[in-house]
Amino acid sequence: MELLWLIVLGTLTVGYFALAGFDYGTGLLLPFRRKDLALQRMTPFFLGNEVWLVAAIGVLFAAFPRLEGELLSGAHSVFTLVLAGLVLFMAAVQLRLWSWLVFTGALMVSVGWGLFLAHLLEAPWPVALIMPVLFAVHGWVFQTRRWKVFPLTALLCALPIPLAFSSIDVGGLMAHSDTLGLLAWVAIPVIPLVVWVQWSIVAISSR
Repeated sequence: MELLWLIVLGTLTVGYFALAGFDYGTGLLLPFRRKDLALQRMTPFFLGNEVWLVAAIGVLFAAFPRLEGELLSGAHSVFTLVLAGLVLFMAAVQLRLWSWLVFTGALMVSVGWGLFLAHLLEAPWPVALIMPVLFAVHGWVFQTRRWKVFPLTALLCALPIPLAFSSIDVGGLMAHSDTLGLLAWVAIPVIPLVVWVQWSIVAISSR
C-alpha cells in the first residue's frame, strides 16, 4: 500500500510539472509572441493543469501528513511566492489583462518552484533559474507545435523536483496503513481518470 501511494504522489507531481510548461512557459514567452494566438493555444490546458497540483496537494495532506511539515520547514516564503504567482497568473489569463501581468505571474511561479528545488537540494539560489528556463523552453515547444521534441522537454520539466524528493525519507512520513487503505478506494478510480482525460486533451490538441 505504501508503494502505491508513493507512485500516486510521484505520478501527480510529474504530471503537473510536465504539463505546467504549457501554462507558465507560455506566460514567460507572452511578451515576445502574439498574445491572442498564444493564449488561444493554451486555453484547453489552462485550468486542467491545475487539477494535477490540487490532486497532488490532496494526496500530500491525506497520505503524507507529516511530509507537509517537512516540506514547509524553512520554505514558507517560497510557497507564498508560488501561491501569489498562481493567483496573479490565473486572474491575468482569465480576465485577459496586460501581457506583462501574465508574464509576472508565470515568472513568480516558476522562480518559486526553482527556489523550492534549491531548498530541497540545499543548493545555492542560482539553481532556482533552472525551472524558469525549462518552462520557457517547454512553452516554446508547445507554442511552435514541435511535438517530436515535446517528450524530452516534458521530461526535463517533470523530473527535477521529484528527483530532489529522494533526499527525504518519504516512506517514514506516511499515514497509518489503515488510512492509506481507505483512501485507496477513492484514489484508484479517480486518479487514472484524471491522467487519461488530461493526456487525451494533449493528444487531440496536438493533431
